[in-house]
Amino acid sequence: MSVSLWIAVALLVTGGCMALLFNARAQRRDRVVERLGLVSHHFRLARHHSLPGLPTFSVSRDVKVLLGKAGFHSPQAASWFVVVKLFVMASSMMVWLAYIDFELGSIQLAKGLVFAIASGLLVEQWLKWRAHEVSQRIAHAVPDALDLMVVCVESGLTLEAIFGRVGKGMAQVAPELSREWLITEAELRVLDSRLEALENLTKRTGIVEIENIVIALSQAEKYGSPIASTMRLIAADSRQYQYLKLEERVGKIPAKMSMPVVVLIMLPVVVLIVAPTIIALLESLGTL
Repeated sequence: MSVSLWIAVALLVTGGCMALLFNARAQRRDRVVERLGLVSHHFRLARHHSLPGLPTFSVSRDVKVLLGKAGFHSPQAASWFVVVKLFVMASSMMVWLAYIDFELGSIQLAKGLVFAIASGLLVEQWLKWRAHEVSQRIAHAVPDALDLMVVCVESGLTLEAIFGRVGKGMAQVAPELSREWLITEAELRVLDSRLEALENLTKRTGIVEIENIVIALSQAEKYGSPIASTMRLIAADSRQYQYLKLEERVGKIPAKMSMPVVVLIMLPVVVLIVAPTIIALLESLGTL
C-alpha cells in the first residue's frame, strides 16, 4: 500500500472517530437540554399562580399535605394560605364592626373575634373540601390513565415517556391527574432514583389506586416483572372499587331522606289531622 493510501485511511478513521465523539457529545447535550426543559416545566407547574416577594409563614405538616393534595405545589402556597386566611378573618371582623356602626365594646369585640375565628375555620374547611374533590377527580380518572399506560407499555415506551404521553393525553379530560403525571415525568428524568420520584407521586396524592400503581412500578423496577397485566388488574379493581363506592352512596340515600320526610311530610300531615279536632275543642270550650 502506498503512503497516500495509508494517509487516506488514517484520515478516514480519524474523521469517523471524531464524528462519533461529537455525535455522542451532541446526544448528551440534547439530553441535558431536555432535562433542563423538563425541570423548568416542573417549576412552572409548581409556581403556577404564585407571586414573588411574599413573606414566608410556617404552617403545620397537615396543612402542607392538604395544600399538596389540593393542587397547590408552589413553594409559596403555605404563605398564600396564611395571607388569605388572615385577610378573610380581618374582613369578617370589619364587616361585623361596620354592621354595628363601629360601636366598640367588650361584647362587640368578642363577637367580632368569634366571627373572625369562624371565618378562619371556614377557610380551612374549604381547603379540606378542595383537597377531597381533587383527590376524587384524580381517583375517577386513574382507570382511564391505566388503560393508556398499558398501551404505552406494550408499545415499548420507557417509564418517563409513559408518564409524559399519558399526562399530555389526559390534560383535557383530567387536568389534575395530568399535572401529577407531568410532574412525575420531570422527576423521573431529573432525580437519581426512580423509586424516589414514584414515592413522591404517592405522597402528593395519597390515593389508594395510585399507591397500587407505584407498588407495581417499583416491583417492576427492582425485579423486572411485567407490569402490563398488573396495570390491567389495577384498572379493573379501581373501577370495581368506584362502583362499590357508588353503591354505598346510593344505599345511604334512604337513611338521609328519613329526616326530610319526617319534617316536611309527616309533620304537616299530623298537623292537618289533629288541627281540626283541636280547633273544635277550643270552640266548644269557648262556648261553655
